Amino acid sequence: MRKVLMIGAAVVFAAGAAWAGAHGSMSDQRVEDMKTIGGAMKAIGDGEGDAVAHAKTVNMLAKGLHAKFPEGSMEYRAKAEIWSDPEGFKKSMDEMVAASENLVDAAMTGDRSKTLAALGATGKTCKSCHETYRGPKPGE
Repeated sequence: MRKVLMIGAAVVFAAGAAWAGAHGSMSDQRVEDMKTIGGAMKAIGDGEGDAVAHAKTVNMLAKGLHAKFPEGSMEYRAKAEIWSDPEGFKKSMDEMVAASENLVDAAMTGDRSKTLAALGATGKTCKSCHETYRGPKPGE
């Protein structure tokens, strides 16, 4: 009986560690994705590299961001409002995806002014979401 309890405890511990690890790695990935999005947007604004490729990177990562916020993954700066207001958070994510699709379309025209306007609109969706769903930096 004692062996069964020890094995059961080990299984529960391992499952808990795996769950925590999955959340940690998911949080790490979303932070990396956000940094990549920010870098791509900065490159577009600075006129560095291929604007279409950068815009496509933003759009591709934006499409997957919502899934990188599983319930309870509040590491880093994620606020509880992400999970207490899931409809609002999803709407915010959907707005970013739509804006980044417009950014791709604008970049594909080769017209820098259109691209910069679409970049500004995409940036506004980022700012809006961060104001509501991202907490302060540690120590602030």
